Amino acid sequence: MSPQEDAYFEFDRPEVRALVPEGARRVLDIGCGAGALGAALREEREGTEVFGLELFPDAAARARERLDGVLEANLDELDDLPHERGSFDAMVFGDVLEHLHDPHRLLRVLRPWLADDGALILSVPNVGHWSVVLPLLTKDRWHYEDAGLLDRTHVHFFTLTEAELMLRDCGYKLASAASTRLPTDPPPAVDHLAKFLSALGSDGARQRLTAYQYLLLAHPA
Repeated sequence: MSPQEDAYFEFDRPEVRALVPEGARRVLDIGCGAGALGAALREEREGTEVFGLELFPDAAARARERLDGVLEANLDELDDLPHERGSFDAMVFGDVLEHLHDPHRLLRVLRPWLADDGALILSVPNVGHWSVVLPLLTKDRWHYEDAGLLDRTHVHFFTLTEAELMLRDCGYKLASAASTRLPTDPPPAVDHLAKFLSALGSDGARQRLTAYQYLLLAHPA
């Protein structure tokens, strides 16, 4: 792996791990990268088994050294798992669904392997963030980059409402929603835009404009 790829696959995502219920003893990390999140979860919670799904061979090989099992798989084509159905207490999608051609399909495919009282944990980027919306509105720009909200490998884009509708359509019920934010204050234009949107009848405009990622917890409906 290059240093850039190494960093990309090594995020352990404490804000995502915090959403995994304390009682979850078998966890499936979808798009597990090099296994950093799962390894941290195993270290924090004795007796927890973490299995992974990963597309890239080099990352999957590293993850196998850290997790209880890793399946190398193309998530856009996956239709089966080598595990007993209903055997996972939690499934984690850490910035994965936006890379898929049909995220709805994968959520439906994996549903039988999640326990009926299991938890679905998602981290999805917010396409309504000011760093996307302002350049679009003021400069007619929608510029893809190597990383970030407009990562050039992103195929799907989400707002909180669209993410909730996707979950509902796939047989899940949203239990909680939180968001991450950039460490720096947004530019003054964000307040002006939020006031304008509020005048048009939009509730919570500033909150949506400053939400960088949404952290979602859902359960089977």
